[in-house]
Amino acid sequence: MYQNKDVFQGLSVPKAVAKFAIPTILSQLVTLLYNLADTFFVGHTNDPSQVAALTLSFPLFMTLTMVGNLFGIGANSFISRSLGQGERERASKASTFAFYGALVGVLVIIAVLCIFMTPILTVIGAITPETFQATKAYLSWTVLYGGIPTVAALMLGHLIRSEGNTKQASIGMALGGILNIGLDYVFVPVLGLGAKGAGIATCISNVIAFLYLLWVVLRTKSTVIILNPKKLRIEAQIVKQVILVGIPAAAIIVLGSTANIVLTHFMSAYGDVSIAAFGIVQKIGSIAIQITVGLTQGIMPLLGYCYGANDIKRMKAINSFSFFLLGCYAALCVIVVEIFAKPLIMLFISETATVEKGVQFLRIWFFCAPGMCFTNLFSSIFQAMGKWVQSLLLSVIRQAGLLFPLLVIMNAFVGEIGLVCAQPIADTVTLILGIVFYVVLMKKFVVSD
Repeated sequence: MYQNKDVFQGLSVPKAVAKFAIPTILSQLVTLLYNLADTFFVGHTNDPSQVAALTLSFPLFMTLTMVGNLFGIGANSFISRSLGQGERERASKASTFAFYGALVGVLVIIAVLCIFMTPILTVIGAITPETFQATKAYLSWTVLYGGIPTVAALMLGHLIRSEGNTKQASIGMALGGILNIGLDYVFVPVLGLGAKGAGIATCISNVIAFLYLLWVVLRTKSTVIILNPKKLRIEAQIVKQVILVGIPAAAIIVLGSTANIVLTHFMSAYGDVSIAAFGIVQKIGSIAIQITVGLTQGIMPLLGYCYGANDIKRMKAINSFSFFLLGCYAALCVIVVEIFAKPLIMLFISETATVEKGVQFLRIWFFCAPGMCFTNLFSSIFQAMGKWVQSLLLSVIRQAGLLFPLLVIMNAFVGEIGLVCAQPIADTVTLILGIVFYVVLMKKFVVSD
């Protein structure tokens, strides 16, 4: 059904990109909204320890996304390429391995957190008894109890999209997000459970999302997604392709979280106003990032199928159209921020000093929009083609090779403004590198046009 070539090749390029990208963008925005909802409802408890629990838990909760991306992005690429080559059985084997590989990965995370909960929470900063208990409660519900359904839902979303069924995959993820927002209201302000209530809401919503996506797979007769554990076969070539292509996607999560910790550490030296202002800038920036991620992840199976089918002409046309869309979007982001920086900041806070600093930070930081948009697109193109080396290099160079050193150097010589400038500089340099990688790679396919 969904892996039929008409889904991938029967539509014009603009219509195909819209079909694959729009549902994924919408689901990303819903996910963003429910992440903000957790902070919004818990923040209104006016209990700093409850709010701190969400902040401290975020890097640990993101390890679930890391596992989901490691197996999910790799399987998405491999399955779509296999379908393009007409290799349905190989695609099925990849789906089974990726799903159960991800579950093993999350079980390891759960085991480590169970055994070392106290030292881990102490290291990440849950020092006071109140913050420790709130963080422990939130992580217990989101990771210990909710880790398996969360990763399972992420995996099924990636696998379903690999067949071209982006609509159902996005409905499942959006369903979980919308339900989470409603449950946040019930468990946090109504029942007064604070961070624990937010964790319970997240756990329940991810269980529902998983059950919906499981129903989608089970009712789709012609799907290549096989979840029967008896069908699990460990084949070296499949394992290698799934893991290697998934590593760059996982690295983005790890390096991004690490960079955020480093930046926050340096920014804390400039006071609460600077931390608050930049935190708001990051929240606004996350909206732009989610839309970009939605588009680039959405078109991955489309690109992978075309590459697997050796339809390089169509693949290049999709790339060109996506470059155009993201170029317009990046320019729009910069223009909107330059004009409406103050109203955007005041959506989150009205305190004068924070607003003034936030406006300054926001206008500087959003110059990373072009680099951010195109770097994400280059990574998705490389992943869709199975070119994991180029994708991994972009991720590592962008964060470890450029951003980390820039944060240290710019902080030492320029101060807090330098910290804000570091991301735009790193993204711009990475954009240039991505262009070089892309041009060199595409030259190999000139004859195929």
